[in-house]
Amino acid sequence: MYSESKQALADQLELKRPAVLAVSGVHGSGKTTLLEKLLPILRGRGLKVGVIKHDGGDFAPDAPGTDGRRLREAGAQGVAVYSGQRYLLTEEFRLTEQDLLALFERHGYDLVLLEGFQNSGWPKIEVVRSAVSAAPESIQPLAVVGDIPGANFGLEDTQALVDWLVAQMPTL
Repeated sequence: MYSESKQALADQLELKRPAVLAVSGVHGSGKTTLLEKLLPILRGRGLKVGVIKHDGGDFAPDAPGTDGRRLREAGAQGVAVYSGQRYLLTEEFRLTEQDLLALFERHGYDLVLLEGFQNSGWPKIEVVRSAVSAAPESIQPLAVVGDIPGANFGLEDTQALVDWLVAQMPTL
């Protein structure tokens, strides 16, 4: 599944496939914004990166009026919509991040970032913005990214954070 260059990078870093890191923080702390900044840098380093975003409620995976939505509403228990570039499979059943991680592993991902998962046992970094909270809420985050005293990385220190993250990947 891996190209030769990806395999060489993975061997060099002695990676478990995939490495997993949660990016946690309270609502509005900037988790998605941080991920938007990290992803292009990580991809630029030759890593195949996936994201699992936890939604605390229910969400609509397809827009009202689309064919996929209409077919689900008509009673299909699963609907797959695909093109030559991507697919979306919508099923209604309970699963865990472990189930999704197995899919990422099968598809050769090097790193999966979990957005949210603050109270999980996954290794994590926590995003803390002083306008939203004064201190980290996770128990023993590996690093704190934020604008508070004692943060390991500032909100704009994305290159340094990626350097640190890549160095941590063998242990994640």
